[in-house]
Amino acid sequence: MRIDLQSIIRSAALLPLTLGAALAQDFDSVEMKVHPVSGNVSYIEGMGGNIGLFTGEDGVFLIDDQYAPLTDKITAAVRTVSDGPVRFLVNTHMHPDHTGGNENFGKMGTMIFGHDNVRSQMAVADYKEEPPLVTFSDDMSFHINGETVHVFKTPSAHTNGDVYVHFTGSNVIHTGDVYRTTSYPYVDVANGGSFLGTIKAYDLLIEVSDAETKIVPGHGVTSNVADVRAFRDMMLVIRDRVASAIRDGMSLEQAQGAGLTAEYDERWESGRRIGSAAALIEAAYADMAD
Repeated sequence: MRIDLQSIIRSAALLPLTLGAALAQDFDSVEMKVHPVSGNVSYIEGMGGNIGLFTGEDGVFLIDDQYAPLTDKITAAVRTVSDGPVRFLVNTHMHPDHTGGNENFGKMGTMIFGHDNVRSQMAVADYKEEPPLVTFSDDMSFHINGETVHVFKTPSAHTNGDVYVHFTGSNVIHTGDVYRTTSYPYVDVANGGSFLGTIKAYDLLIEVSDAETKIVPGHGVTSNVADVRAFRDMMLVIRDRVASAIRDGMSLEQAQGAGLTAEYDERWESGRRIGSAAALIEAAYADMAD
């Protein structure tokens, strides 16, 4: 078979342009939807992580900001609820679908916060997105719009910089991507995530919630503590099965092919790398094989 090297080179050169045009088209078609949660707390669904939205007389408080090309659409969605300035924005972790709009919001005068590890790990990973401008080590509180918003570090779970954001008066917790209702958890081992840490983070979420707490996931729909408890219990089953497979001398590939998540796959398997059973088992194996 004759290979036309010049055609391959020309096609490769055009690929970034093709992908860029396709991505731009995707952004153009994104619709922002504001979902009320409790009191003045809502979340904005778009393309990327759910954006927490808290409004009141003191202004607007945001959690995460999706991708940079969506900032105008996000701002328009905010304006359907509030005309106040976007004063504060908290990054729940480092990933671009949660930090991509940082630079744009920063130029508007928004102060952007995140855990120390969000800023440092973005540099390690050579991310091009703007990191948070103000960082903290354990926790911090905002006193805005008549209530306290407590932001606190979780055990390393999705990444090494995960935080929960607790609206104490409204009894709402935004979890970032530690918890999602769309797939299995995604444990980004390369950026400090941990399978066992994810279980600890769910234990913490259960501890700080009550039966009335509204839990906003990084991806998916509002949940409650019973949903989180069931999710945590599934993770415990998978943990024990992977540990047993390791004790039996299974390789990672054998464990991934052993049906360890079979009864959960119809509900939680994403069908892609992020949120797949194979990736979850790989993360569990990495935590427990040593």
